Amino acid sequence: MKDTVALLIGHGSKLEVQKKIIERLAETIRNKKIFAEVFYAFMNVNKPTIREAMTEIVSKGYRKVIAIPVFLSEGIHTTEDIPRELGIENGKRKGIVDFNGVKVELWYAKTIGYDDRIAEILVERGKEAVENSK
Repeated sequence: MKDTVALLIGHGSKLEVQKKIIERLAETIRNKKIFAEVFYAFMNVNKPTIREAMTEIVSKGYRKVIAIPVFLSEGIHTTEDIPRELGIENGKRKGIVDFNGVKVELWYAKTIGYDDRIAEILVERGKEAVENSK
């Protein structure tokens, strides 16, 4: 995937912590050196927007993008809003999109969904809540 970039897409929030988490996830993935580069964007409130991030990606010469929604489950944002911003049809996971007159091959990943690793984190958070309340 050395010619393909990842674009993490977060919801966005007035709370700075949400942006910092997306930035940290991008940095962690970047350090794994799987993708040519790792970008991030937000649907609401924070910058860069999805369009701004895609414009930067295209301006750097990349033509293959994997858009990864950092959302726990499917919802209106992941099934309609984000695909619309990316320029892909609802329900599609792959397409050729046009950004500023440039054709980009785009894959749209699934949300995080269910994963046993998340259940383990939730158990840890529950234990921490009890331990920290003493």
